[in-house]
Amino acid sequence: MDRMNADRLAAVMTDLRRHLNTSIPGSRSLRKDGAAASITGLPYAAFNSVWLEQPNPPVSAVTALLDEVADAGVPFSLSLRSGSDAALADLAVERGMKSDGEVPLMVLDATAGVGAIRRARGLAIRRLAPREGPVHAKVAAAAFGGPKEMFLPSPGLMWLDGLRCYVGEADGRTVATALSVTAGEFTGIFNVATEPAYRGRGFGTAITARAVADGVLAGAAWCWLQSSAEGYPVYRDLGFRTIETWTHWVSGS
Repeated sequence: MDRMNADRLAAVMTDLRRHLNTSIPGSRSLRKDGAAASITGLPYAAFNSVWLEQPNPPVSAVTALLDEVADAGVPFSLSLRSGSDAALADLAVERGMKSDGEVPLMVLDATAGVGAIRRARGLAIRRLAPREGPVHAKVAAAAFGGPKEMFLPSPGLMWLDGLRCYVGEADGRTVATALSVTAGEFTGIFNVATEPAYRGRGFGTAITARAVADGVLAGAAWCWLQSSAEGYPVYRDLGFRTIETWTHWVSGS
């Protein structure tokens, strides 16, 4: 049996979201019978979400959390785990939510040893100071095609304990970025992004490896992330492995 299992990591994700939400005024974090929710009031589904700490919590618990999130009047999402009963997906369908695809939950066992530092020709990586958060947001927005506010939801985010943010610079431009948060023995990695014109040159691999290395130095035994289809080969080659695949649903408003 794996030393790290998805139930444990799902609970870690809940604790981390609680920590991140402390930087967003008026946000709420909820837990109920093996399910959890985050409500920030920001107009993005990813910031108002329900997810499962156990594969099959009571339908009534998930219903109650979805009601709380929906009552905030902003877009929201639901994440279901591998092995979740169809009745939980039915909750999403009944609310008019749309499937947003599957996302691998990946983990790296840092106690097994971290590989050699990855470098990319022509890329210089540096850690941003807290006041430089807008630099991260600009690069991530350009890479993902979303508004900058999605990647820096509050000025206080960059000042949180355990948070580190990086950029990669090439040709005199800031072209790649990543953000990580270490809490206890876990480092979560987010917003790994490279501008389209600079992809395929190992920049994403190098900046993710830097986040992993710094997480280990900060005391993490595990690093984790949720991967896009494009990023999956990068993380797999770094030693991350998929421990579960989650299905995301998003509201229609």
